[in-house]
Amino acid sequence: HRPPPRWPLRQDRSACSPALLPRSPSPLASAKAWRAKMLVLGLYCGGVMLMDEAIGVVKWEVKAHCGTTDRRSRVAIAGKFVASVGLGDQHWTLWNAASGAVHRVGAKHDGTAGCICTLPFRSVHEGCPVVAHTAGLRSLAFSPCGQRLATGGLDGAVIVWDAESGEAETRVEHAKISAWSLSFSADGTRLASGNADGSITVWGEGGVLFRTINASAHNVLVSSVHFSPTHNTRLVSGGAGSEIHVWDVESGEKIRSIAGRAFARFSPDGRTIATASVARPSDVNLVDAESGALLLSMTGHQAHVFTASFSVDGSKLASGSRDGTCKVWDSTSGELLNTIVVGVTVQSVAWGRE
Repeated sequence: HRPPPRWPLRQDRSACSPALLPRSPSPLASAKAWRAKMLVLGLYCGGVMLMDEAIGVVKWEVKAHCGTTDRRSRVAIAGKFVASVGLGDQHWTLWNAASGAVHRVGAKHDGTAGCICTLPFRSVHEGCPVVAHTAGLRSLAFSPCGQRLATGGLDGAVIVWDAESGEAETRVEHAKISAWSLSFSADGTRLASGNADGSITVWGEGGVLFRTINASAHNVLVSSVHFSPTHNTRLVSGGAGSEIHVWDVESGEKIRSIAGRAFARFSPDGRTIATASVARPSDVNLVDAESGALLLSMTGHQAHVFTASFSVDGSKLASGSRDGTCKVWDSTSGELLNTIVVGVTVQSVAWGRE
């Protein structure tokens, strides 16, 4: 039985460092000159939708994960590609952002492509050479350079993949605890997972365990973790409770707690955090990352807000809600710029570049 591959396999162990990126970047690497106007939505029905937010036009929509019992989709985008997972699927899918065509489907234990397994569900042959999840996927995240994709599943595994080749680079497991959220650090050398038992796990290069922040971090599952884009050791986490927490992952110490719930996202400059209001879960709050002071409260959704994402330049914030809409806000003034009516719960949002 071959041991699982270790991340990263490249000789250049700092491949994600912006200063060390090749002159001719990977097709997955985002060009900074592209305009931040593509908005990707992961829907409760299992669908994935890509909008041109600047003109409010749907470029494409696919029924990505509609054939499963638990159909909720989560999405991420890097350069020319959109990645999605469905909570009832055991594999990830990479889509061409321009056309919506399938570019690649991640490995799975289904008796094909070198797999020697015969399922029932979760039954995997010990000698199978295929590295893949054995249960549904809850989370995904691209590395900052776009060359790696991390996925977390109900099987307790987190796998880091080479997004271009589809090859698994590392598989790590932590006591069969499912990872509900994932985030790479800004330099791509660390990966954090927010877990179902309320804990947070941080891995270093090679899949080596760096730190575990115990279950007292949150009394409920950690549905959101996000590294600061400007600070490699600063992490914010959120769950279904009444507080989000900012951590120094180097020491494992909590820096501060802030009123908020469901999700927590740093702005691109690391100065602001977006989260859902505790008093009014249908509102989106922007808070100061250093002081925790409330900066703006954006009101307009008619039901709980589950997700939010800043545009690449930080000028806009998109939020997704149970009310079946995605709203786009001016992140400086709080003005509502656009409402995209989808008709089903918006589980996940991500901005891209074009």
